Amino acid sequence: MVNISTGFSPFQLRMGRAPRLIPPLISNNAPIPDEMNHSAAIELIEQIERDVSEAQDNLLAAKISQAEFANRRRSDEVVYEVGERVMLSTKHRRRKYLQKHSG
Repeated sequence: MVNISTGFSPFQLRMGRAPRLIPPLISNNAPIPDEMNHSAAIELIEQIERDVSEAQDNLLAAKISQAEFANRRRSDEVVYEVGERVMLSTKHRRRKYLQKHSG
């Protein structure tokens, strides 16, 4: 399953390709010369590096988009001066205090 933020499946980022859904039609038991193995391995590693790099870029873009969306709903920060009186809720403090002394 493709991750919305990265644009890739975890399998694709690890293996460099999408998983096969059906068995291959050609047997993979045919011998392959060493030179082909070497170039195929290098190509696979480069593909994985490109995919991981693109996934990191996609994650950064998703993070920026999510922060932008979250910041739209935030109100301006209230700045308090030293000496100002404020009211604090102790609702959760009382619960923790009672739990600590009930046992």
